[in-house]
Amino acid sequence: MRRPRGTILWSLGAAVFAVLFAGVLELSRRTAYVWSILEADAAPGGNQMKNLARGVFEIISGDPKMVCAGLAAGALIGALTVVLAVLVRAYWNIRIGKRCITISALAVAVAVDLLILGWTTAQALAQSRRYHEAYEQVAPVRLLMEEEKRICHAGGSVTGADGKKYKYTNSLEAFRLSLERGARLVELDFRISTDGALVCIHKWKKDFIREDGTRSEKAVSLEEFRKGKIRGSFTPMTMEDVAKAMEEHPELYIVVDLKGDDFFRGYQILAQEYPDLMARMIPQFYHASQFDDLYRLGYRAMIYTLYRTSEWERSEAVLNSFAMRQVLAGITMGNYRVKDGGVFLRQVLKTREPVYVHTVDDPDRAHELFEMGVSAIYTNEYDAW
Repeated sequence: MRRPRGTILWSLGAAVFAVLFAGVLELSRRTAYVWSILEADAAPGGNQMKNLARGVFEIISGDPKMVCAGLAAGALIGALTVVLAVLVRAYWNIRIGKRCITISALAVAVAVDLLILGWTTAQALAQSRRYHEAYEQVAPVRLLMEEEKRICHAGGSVTGADGKKYKYTNSLEAFRLSLERGARLVELDFRISTDGALVCIHKWKKDFIREDGTRSEKAVSLEEFRKGKIRGSFTPMTMEDVAKAMEEHPELYIVVDLKGDDFFRGYQILAQEYPDLMARMIPQFYHASQFDDLYRLGYRAMIYTLYRTSEWERSEAVLNSFAMRQVLAGITMGNYRVKDGGVFLRQVLKTREPVYVHTVDDPDRAHELFEMGVSAIYTNEYDAW
């Protein structure tokens, strides 16, 4: 009777190991997704055990293949331990000087099991700590996006002396007009001047005109930028102007679209020169590989914008795997990607991250997107709502 009883106990141990391994692996690989479900189901009200069970079911049903893979891997490792415990009696004698140490294969297997489980748990806990640390800054941004429903794009539109309405100016006039209208979320395009200052501009050749009336195809110095004009009519704006406005308007958040090749350098400048404003500066990053670099600089509320991503980066396996692990301020996609009944949009919404769409100037289209699950839109026509 001793062997069957031992077999049952070791088998139960292997089963428990498989479940624990699958659980911590799931938490490690889909940290933000798992916590968003568990924390929502742990909210006050209702039967907590029932809510928790529903949350666990949603996690499993959200990606059954991953859960099954974790269970299978854990079961395989546990089964090996059962075989060594019940059927095999293997030992190794290791001589250390005059001493002879006997090690059983079972002891080695159990130690390996504990190491694997411990390492996976450590990864899951580290990722969870990172999630909760970031969430303190991410949550207010998400709430603001949900309340505002609109992000003022490129500073907002502005009417010139010629009576025409201009977009993409990132000018001081457009920015101030948006603030007067009550905008609390403003997206601005930034580039770096030749002397290392952040200035607000979309494209040098198209938008900037020097003091002498000529166009510049490349970056200019900060002094030259200040003396020039945007589209020949509007006042250029620098990060200093933006910082002053943020100090005057503590409710204001800036979504940063850093243009050019000096992506990381631009965010370094922001972090070094304006550390007190970082919590209200929302970086947009363009590839998942850039997330960790920005996180190390101290940024927390970040938007993953997809307009520079490859088809491979936007595939469900790759995009969802990244987005479900990190807590983001949101994921932004172009209006042109919401087509075919919103197939791609529904895929991204599965991550449980807020989704934003750019650029939408038609209120009817915006309401249609909201009904599909979009949280906010970027718009040039802030005053059209």
